[in-house]
Amino acid sequence: MRISIFALCAAALFGAQNAAAQSYPSKPIRFVIGFPAGSSVDVVPRMVLEEIRKNTGATIIVDNRPGALGTIGMDMVTKAEPDGYTLLASSSATHSSGPQLTKKPPAVDPIKGFTHIGGIFRFDVGVVVNPTQGYKSAQDLIDAAKRNPDKLTFGYGSATGQVAAMAFLAAAGIKATGVSYKGQPPALNDLLGNQINFVAADIAVLVPHIRSGKLLAVGIAARNRSPIVPNVPTFAEAGVKDLELSGWVGVAGPIGLPAGIVGWWSRALTQAFSNKALVDQILATGLEPEPATGEAMQKLVRDQYDAWGKHIRAARIELQ
Repeated sequence: MRISIFALCAAALFGAQNAAAQSYPSKPIRFVIGFPAGSSVDVVPRMVLEEIRKNTGATIIVDNRPGALGTIGMDMVTKAEPDGYTLLASSSATHSSGPQLTKKPPAVDPIKGFTHIGGIFRFDVGVVVNPTQGYKSAQDLIDAAKRNPDKLTFGYGSATGQVAAMAFLAAAGIKATGVSYKGQPPALNDLLGNQINFVAADIAVLVPHIRSGKLLAVGIAARNRSPIVPNVPTFAEAGVKDLELSGWVGVAGPIGLPAGIVGWWSRALTQAFSNKALVDQILATGLEPEPATGEAMQKLVRDQYDAWGKHIRAARIELQ
């Protein structure tokens, strides 16, 4: 019986991948985060990665590569070898909303072009203002925009924030000019300095500013109020209807990661989230742990892509 060269090569490749997976990890793992230090996409994954390090002994090095709404880090990982040593903090910004905000399709399909391993957390999105500018509610902001068409400005440091802000404008029937930042903290710094009028961002990165009183949250794009900031109304309560959005962050790698390596990370994530102290630590930041792995994670990514696409189309966001 003749065995094709192709079959022999395939068998050899599978054997090599299987052997590599069994010894994984044998060197430091680079975990790329496409956003700056201090953002929730940075802080919480570090918590989870530290728990995995303690449980497994693996060396995991976080590599922040901010810019272009997270796509710089995303592109870096797509070009890496699928050996499990370069992974990505995937997110709704990079894999749900961002790819649908450009006229040109992304070079790599956000769903089929990655190995989506598991989840880390989900989050609500809020809009904040600087109370020194005189705004005390969402209605105040809306009234100001109607009195001064196209004069208000808003900042965003992720595709998630951009879509949330534009969805707010569309739902409220107002206009404002957007300003893009390399991350959410720089946008908030400019709001604190009164350089812009409002920011849409992850609720977790807003919480310290809300609690300090330096910024005022006029609404969150959720069905229910956040237990972390219970005094902040939902947009529905604030009079802005049909505005519900939630974001997510997970772990992804290049397409073609060996099943053994995917399994290693799935087990590591599941073990990490079994630690109640870690879960409580994440909840305290205003985020909800997302322990999905395997097909559940694949479904989450597909569903979120569809959901954010609907908001982008409804808000009639101009594609770049």
